[in-house]
Amino acid sequence: KYGEDKSWRLRYLLAERIVDISTYFGEELTQSKLLTQYTSFLSDTESEVRTAAISKLSSFSQSLTANDIINKIIPCLSILVNDTFQYVKIALADNILSLCPIIGKSATNEHILNIFLQLLRDESSEVRI
Repeated sequence: KYGEDKSWRLRYLLAERIVDISTYFGEELTQSKLLTQYTSFLSDTESEVRTAAISKLSSFSQSLTANDIINKIIPCLSILVNDTFQYVKIALADNILSLCPIIGKSATNEHILNIFLQLLRDESSEVRI
């Protein structure tokens, strides 16, 4: 499994290309196989890998169901809102709202709103913007 490679650069490249890979695999394999890999990129030890994965959130989520997003993606994002690296939080702020149309109004209010409000109160002005 290349996604678990010790080289962070390889994991970074895979996170950067996850949407291309998911297009090749199709929705079924994306949901059953790539989703696990994507969530591991969101919790990777390297901030560059986490940032790359978050930057692909909107495109990658198009292949997922609302349940997959709510149960597997959002818990990772809830942790990333407190990430120590500013660029991770900036990428999260740029991409979090792309999930709203997919999961619907009720789930947005329940799951996304709190993350969004935390980002608005962040000490970094770049994250708030």
